[in-house]
Amino acid sequence: MSKQKIEELIPNLIRQISNGKGVSVAEVAKKYKVSADGVKKQLREVRDKFYKDCFGYDASTRKWAVKNGYLGFLQKEILEPEEAVVLTAIHRNKKSHGKLMPTCEKIVDSYTKRAKSYMFKQHIAEEITSEMDKTFALLKYAINNKKVVELEYNDKIREVYPYRIVYIEYYWYLICAENNQIKSFRASLIKDLDVLLDTYEYDFDNVDERLQLAMNAYVDYHEPYKYISVFVWEKIVNHVDLAAYFDAWRKLDDITTINGKQFQKFEVMTTNPNFDDITPTILKYMPNIIVDEPQELIEKIETILQDYQSIYKA
Repeated sequence: MSKQKIEELIPNLIRQISNGKGVSVAEVAKKYKVSADGVKKQLREVRDKFYKDCFGYDASTRKWAVKNGYLGFLQKEILEPEEAVVLTAIHRNKKSHGKLMPTCEKIVDSYTKRAKSYMFKQHIAEEITSEMDKTFALLKYAINNKKVVELEYNDKIREVYPYRIVYIEYYWYLICAENNQIKSFRASLIKDLDVLLDTYEYDFDNVDERLQLAMNAYVDYHEPYKYISVFVWEKIVNHVDLAAYFDAWRKLDDITTINGKQFQKFEVMTTNPNFDDITPTILKYMPNIIVDEPQELIEKIETILQDYQSIYKA
């Protein structure tokens, strides 16, 4: 199988490692019928270039695994793993040919600066305490071994199937299944966690796709997608294109003028039945983001604004 095929595998392997799942190069090579040495070489190459502190080879398990304190490291990086793989390949070509084309050099420099610059990284508001470290360690073990966990959350004892620990809009969450429903629990609010002997099987197939589109913790894992359209002021279009929490936003060709300002149309995929996942973003950026449709979202924004104004009129 070609080297290009190996490169196509690397981004998903890095995501698995970031999520706390160890990666066996031998198993990957056997499953996809590729060279184990090739997978190991390219995984190490991308790691050394962009994720050196985040993961490495664990000789005790013979797997590539996340390092302590770096679980969920991709949630904090502006570069997608696919971009890191492409940039690493460009650098590999530089070694082979001695130089890069000027355009490629600029692209590499720009992305490398973005990857290493704190001004592009999402601010982490929630520090990981020693208690959370213990919680994460137990959850990592349970997730890797598909163990049922018992925990206290919102003053209720629950048995859940843990799937992922993720970082969404400044906070850590456990994504899990409870009573055949996907739920997210704030990690810092979990108490008395215990890993049970029972194991589980559960279909989490749609969860990762939903998380990729998550704008905040209001992402819903069961409701069908809804499509809305919004107009974005031309001066923040580039920001919408770059910021990680706008992954669900797709730029369209439509351009319109509203009150003398030029706006570009975007289509947005949302999951929350009450639009709670997108409403905070619209309110944050108004009047530079304007809802085009559906009418029920327009009415919701109007109601919020009217209620807010009534506070000052009272």
